[in-house]
Amino acid sequence: MNNIAIQVNQLTKKYRLGEIHEDSFKKLLGHWLGLSPAPKSISKDFYALNNISFQVKRGEVLGIVGHNGAGKSTLLKVLARITDPTSGHAHIYGRVGTLLEIGTGFHPDLNGIENIFLNGAILGMHHYEIRQQLDEIIAFSGIEKFIYTPVKHYSSGMMMRLAFSVAAHLQADIIFLDEVWGTGDQEFSRKSMAKMKSIVNSGRTVMVISHNLDIMQELCTRCLWMEQGKIILDGLPQSVIDSYQRSLLPESA
Repeated sequence: MNNIAIQVNQLTKKYRLGEIHEDSFKKLLGHWLGLSPAPKSISKDFYALNNISFQVKRGEVLGIVGHNGAGKSTLLKVLARITDPTSGHAHIYGRVGTLLEIGTGFHPDLNGIENIFLNGAILGMHHYEIRQQLDEIIAFSGIEKFIYTPVKHYSSGMMMRLAFSVAAHLQADIIFLDEVWGTGDQEFSRKSMAKMKSIVNSGRTVMVISHNLDIMQELCTRCLWMEQGKIILDGLPQSVIDSYQRSLLPESA
């Protein structure tokens, strides 16, 4: 197991979706007025992840493709311990860094410096690590002039630049990325893309989600195609992406 970074065994994430029978408003109104009993509700199970198993070797860059709602983001959130699985197990061997929901945990009344330390702590960085990289984080963000301004006065682009800069400087063995490309303006997008390339070329284990298939093919050493919470195909990026793209084409008459 020394060469394994991530081991996923029969992972399932189930949500219970509730709904009310037809004529629900009429029945609810009648119930509120005391004229009829409450309408019966029914529930359905939705499987965001459905009994999936795979493993990732150390140093692999694993891309995940699939339609919206396929379970890609849910998978990364389960692996990052943001949400718990319904059943199954995921074993992570190494320190994890996540770039999933950039900017989560920013406080509007704190200035940029204070939010760097706050957001870095939420992402799992130690105080001394943030301190060591503080100048680099600020310079990378490109908002030095506003770093002592409360972030409630930042534009959305400035907020994203600072959040990305903090997250991109995580020192971790395993990194989860979810659609972090194209943050900010064109110049910063190029810079963020270069940073992501340096991360995936650093020898660290990376799992990445993106709808930009050109980027996935360029960066990844392996790909999973997911649909309806299941793994459809697992293999080399070119083969998996080609199969996925064919599924996007309209069926011929």
